[in-house]
Amino acid sequence: MQPGRLQPPRTPRPAPWGRSSRFARALGTVGRGAALAAALWLAAPVGAASWGFGAWVPTARATEGYAQAEVIVHGQTVRVDVADTPEKQALGLGGRKRLGPLEGMLFVYAERRRPAFWMHGMVIPIDMIWLDNRRVVHIEADVPPPAPGTGPADLPTYAPPAPANFVLELAAGRAKALGLRVGDQVRYRFDVR
Repeated sequence: MQPGRLQPPRTPRPAPWGRSSRFARALGTVGRGAALAAALWLAAPVGAASWGFGAWVPTARATEGYAQAEVIVHGQTVRVDVADTPEKQALGLGGRKRLGPLEGMLFVYAERRRPAFWMHGMVIPIDMIWLDNRRVVHIEADVPPPAPGTGPADLPTYAPPAPANFVLELAAGRAKALGLRVGDQVRYRFDVR
């Protein structure tokens, strides 16, 4: 650049997926990082965790990048992966082939809302429990995985009738086995190793 000469304004490069696509509009100004995370969410399954001789032994891919916590339900301790970012929440338990009786995932939201869930990418049935802080506000029990060939547009969504800021996902039938009902209280232990 020569002194005294003005540089023409730089125009931003268009996003590789195109400005007018539905995907680009959904991303807004988030950028390529979110696009990469979304692509990985669509492509990468998550490994399973398992119980062995009463001790929790997760596989590396099941908990990689996830904080661990415990949810105490009627005296039973459930070990959970914490989904506390949009990327972790989008992936959820998708792709896991197994979930032990005292394993699950805890979705954490900064504000109370009515988070809707679907079973995209799921291969096992689960129970979904919405919590307002520690109080159970809604339970969807024995939610089946989608039938093979079911498109995302055809999947049902599940949402609570009341606001919640946590959602606990467990193996199908566990909410009943633990005696969970709407109005019950749970406790949490975060930063568990």
